[in-house]
Amino acid sequence: MRKRVLASLFFSGAVVILYFLFFSPVLVLSVKNYKTDQILYRQKILAGYSFATCIRHSVHLTPVYEFYRVDGSGSILVVETRLQDLGWGVPSTCDQTVHFENGYMVIQGLNIPLDLVPFRISYIAEPRLLLDGGRREIDLKLYFDDMERMDVLVEKISYFQYLRRGESDVFQEKKTGRAYS
Repeated sequence: MRKRVLASLFFSGAVVILYFLFFSPVLVLSVKNYKTDQILYRQKILAGYSFATCIRHSVHLTPVYEFYRVDGSGSILVVETRLQDLGWGVPSTCDQTVHFENGYMVIQGLNIPLDLVPFRISYIAEPRLLLDGGRREIDLKLYFDDMERMDVLVEKISYFQYLRRGESDVFQEKKTGRAYS
């Protein structure tokens, strides 16, 4: 009798583990070179994960930030834009919440869903990628040729697929020690 109970518990535990491995979904953020298809960064994330891009505006030479958040379905949402100057090449009207904060015009409430973020690397713009809520700052000129495209995407895959693919992180970033979110 005791052997049957132990065997039943073992079998039940194995079924739960197999279910977890094969069917439990996880979100995986990937950064890849569009031209070469090389994965530069692949990490498991949770819903609510945030990252940002930053460029130097070509006319005003001031920073322009785009903030993104990943929802539970794996969609990337553009949630906020921050810029310092008004005029050529910057928005003049919009339906979202706009206010000024610490010298920046902040546009919030965008919530624009994207399947991926295609981002053209221009050395003139001094492009940066801010990961982990701004705690990691990546100088993209070190990893891409001028005018190459970086794609940031999120996949919802099984835990088994995640384990099989593994994680990747080739970025040697400056740790900021601060977060924007």
